[in-house]
Amino acid sequence: MEDKPILIIGAGISGLVLAQYLRKEKICFRIFERDSDLVTRGVGWGLTLNWSLPALRSLLPEDLVLRLPETYVDRASVQAGAISTFPFFDLSTGDRKFQTPKAPESQRIRVTRQKLRALLAKGINIEWGKSLSKFDQDQDSVTATFEDGSSATGRLLMACDGANSRARRQLSPIHREMHRIPVCLMGMRLELGQEKAQLIRILDPFFLQGTSSENDSFIYISLLDAPRNKGDSTGKYIYQMCVSWPYRNGFLDSEHPIDIPSSNAERLQLFQRISSTWGEPFLTIAKEVAADQEIKSLELRDFPPPRELRTNGRAVLMGDSFHAMAMYRGEGANHAIVDVLDFVTSVGHKLRNGDAGGDSLIDSLNAYERSVIDRARPGVLASRQACLDAHNWSRITSESPLLTRREMKLQFDESNLSHL
Repeated sequence: MEDKPILIIGAGISGLVLAQYLRKEKICFRIFERDSDLVTRGVGWGLTLNWSLPALRSLLPEDLVLRLPETYVDRASVQAGAISTFPFFDLSTGDRKFQTPKAPESQRIRVTRQKLRALLAKGINIEWGKSLSKFDQDQDSVTATFEDGSSATGRLLMACDGANSRARRQLSPIHREMHRIPVCLMGMRLELGQEKAQLIRILDPFFLQGTSSENDSFIYISLLDAPRNKGDSTGKYIYQMCVSWPYRNGFLDSEHPIDIPSSNAERLQLFQRISSTWGEPFLTIAKEVAADQEIKSLELRDFPPPRELRTNGRAVLMGDSFHAMAMYRGEGANHAIVDVLDFVTSVGHKLRNGDAGGDSLIDSLNAYERSVIDRARPGVLASRQACLDAHNWSRITSESPLLTRREMKLQFDESNLSHL
């Protein structure tokens, strides 16, 4: 049994952190990814890592821990002592309404998903172009079959295959559907020179967000890369800007909810219409979106893991496949990382000792699942509430999950979950 590898489906954050831990512990594994390489999906999101940092540092080999600064969105600014306060603005007036306490680099870092994945992939043999079709399991093993007809057999299957997890759909058919959040979102890339970037950097060096008190539209602007990261003092700052709006009657005085347009030209036109109501400097920043800039859309869905969800075999969920959440609290990656720690805590001793069978394994896997559900279910629902609050100015207070402290063991009363 100990010769059979652990099968990791998905080379996202959770899959790669797990792979690095197993590599460090010399535990046999194979990791499969449906994409063809690390850059297929572009630069991706900026991520704030805070309460997951102790877990991340304990799971990774020491050489990778020392290289974490390579993943920062602006390493030079961090070295110069710059700290984000994640300010929140009224877009209509330009007034700063809220900000978080400052936190040192040891407690909070801002990275890009692409750079973090690239670091976490060091020394890992990722098997590319492997999209899971199904899995079969018996008492002693589990076999993953991929769309290209190939297969792999191991002692455990760790489903790290994202929010639309095929493994979750097979593992728990009654829990396969995700919840649609009634908010529409478009995202775009901004490339700004020093002068234009200063309009943003004077507000915060790394990240800012805000809601319009006039029409409940929302934006966040996230730095993804700085010219000094490449030793270039004259290059561009790369930002991700996302705009979202409530899917309800009356937005922008429309009789019906406004859908995301199908063409790029129409998306740009809608963005210009929304941003025309903003105050400075947000109106000027919005005008920097080029006429030919690709504007992407995202349907917002989440998956609060049901309290009763348990495995009865050798396939288990991890990361977004277990608890996909909206990004309005910025905690998805933190939960994914701590999933790995919870798994190691509950099951690691069995893996290290070559013991991966019988009822005791199921008990250990169930203990892992209980710990993740207890932690992540409140996180998913609080993130949903934060998303809804972000598009209702009257609900944006210091008590809203949109602005409350980010923490691992969040207390959230599900009975208070409101609607848009």
